[in-house]
Amino acid sequence: MQHSIHTVARHRRREAIRRLGRRGRAAGLAAALAVAGVATAGALEMTGAGAGTHAQAAGSVAALGDAGFFGEATGNAVTGMARTPSGDGYWLATNKGAVFAFGDAPFVGSLPSGTSTTIVDIAAASDGQGYWLVGADGSLFNFGSAEFLGSTGGGPLNQPIVGMAATPTGEGYWMVGRDGGIFAFGDAVFHGSTGALKLNQPIVGMASSATGSGYWLVARDGGIFAFGDAPFRGSASGLRLNEPIVGMASTPSGDGYWLAGRAGGIFTYGDADFHGSLAGAGRGPIVDIESTSVGTGHWVATGGRYIGDFDLTCYALRGSTASGKPVSRQGVAVDPRVIPLGTEIYIAGEGTRTAIDTGGLIKGNRIDVWRPSSEECRNFGRQTMPVFLPT
Repeated sequence: MQHSIHTVARHRRREAIRRLGRRGRAAGLAAALAVAGVATAGALEMTGAGAGTHAQAAGSVAALGDAGFFGEATGNAVTGMARTPSGDGYWLATNKGAVFAFGDAPFVGSLPSGTSTTIVDIAAASDGQGYWLVGADGSLFNFGSAEFLGSTGGGPLNQPIVGMAATPTGEGYWMVGRDGGIFAFGDAVFHGSTGALKLNQPIVGMASSATGSGYWLVARDGGIFAFGDAPFRGSASGLRLNEPIVGMASTPSGDGYWLAGRAGGIFTYGDADFHGSLAGAGRGPIVDIESTSVGTGHWVATGGRYIGDFDLTCYALRGSTASGKPVSRQGVAVDPRVIPLGTEIYIAGEGTRTAIDTGGLIKGNRIDVWRPSSEECRNFGRQTMPVFLPT
């Protein structure tokens, strides 16, 4: 926070301590200090699923509907998921190109340790005996039966690649950029893109139609862009989302799709049935969703890079922050030596927040969240939650 806000905060803390010291009410002191952003032993602390267990939340998999659970890459910064043709297995890929195989998914290779490319997605070969990994720079890595059919690696990109989808034949694939630019290889046909449009929010993923003669792009705000024979069945762009959309999966018929939010919310369109969600489950950030082979269930995978468990306290002061932006629920105060200002983070149980402020008492693994009233801060108390860098 700026010095003017700090001065007010220090004054309020001193006054609270003086008043409550004279009254001798320890419970009141704890409440007042919680409002002022001071950690107290008597403040509320999360237990059970809310504390300590989330250090391993990255890389976890939740199976919904009749989707079978076959394993998870606990503790790894997963960025993408792909299922086998049978639906009896799946692969998880990390940002460094490590691949984890579960169920009937065969392991046929990973990128070597130390690879500099940031992997953003994985797609399965049609026979289930191979897969592709795609990097943010457009690099393409093929394993097993998946053939190399071209890439944008080494060439200039307007925006980084954020996802890919394979054709049903397994003889082609598309890559999509953050701006919705489409790059088609093999038997994948170009049906259009949003590369020339001014988007409200960036593209975060794509899915192929059932025939491979079309595809959908999904934006961070839930906007859907349908091309070729991919039908438009609705979008979440008109909704007030608690968390951004991170991915999509199409139904086997190609007449519907699911959208997944970062906090685990699931949105269904067309013939996509609702099988449940993870909203409010307090997990790490969701990074991908994958349908079963018959569409009667789906998996969601968590990812992000775990950066530690942080003590969360609360402040209700008004004014401008250290970044010059006004205080808001979407912003938090951090120690910039730990989390640089401007960084987007994901706090389990709290959601996506941006580091916009600092504070004299905010040192190390501590974050101050903002609430509009002292009462809400008292109710918030003090919590310990895992924090991630979304992938």
